[in-house]
Amino acid sequence: MSPKIRIYLQQFINRKKMTSIQLYLPTVLPQWGIFAGVVSITIGYIDKKNFWTHLGWIILIVTGLIALFFNLTGELNTLDEKNVPNSNVALLVSTGWQAVAGGVLAIVSLLMFQLKKKRYPILAILTLIYFILIFFLYYQVSVISGKDIKVEPQTEQKQLL
Repeated sequence: MSPKIRIYLQQFINRKKMTSIQLYLPTVLPQWGIFAGVVSITIGYIDKKNFWTHLGWIILIVTGLIALFFNLTGELNTLDEKNVPNSNVALLVSTGWQAVAGGVLAIVSLLMFQLKKKRYPILAILTLIYFILIFFLYYQVSVISGKDIKVEPQTEQKQLL
């Protein structure tokens, strides 16, 4: 591991204050995991390849574990700065716990897929819909935390007021 990455990770874990930039990693990693898992499961279903389906469920399980890691060790509740409202962090924490619940559903889906249970398709569809909803919740957190807010240039009229 490079020294810059190691220093960043140490600062991320040992921080006392949180800014909107520090919300980036707990927001984007689960988003990409959900996207990769859903796409992989869809490819596995279309191509009738068990490898892609297994890989997709494993990715979704790992995404749930990543969300659990950020909720337990990310110090998301310690906010001393005014630039990150508590509502953003509360939404991120609740979305993280929902991703953990989705990871548990993914474990059950993977077990039912392995055992070739009759009701697997129903649970798989419901689990994928649940993860898609979680994906859009993470997107909402990223928008609220200020990464996607466009800054308007100052015009003469605004400067005069």
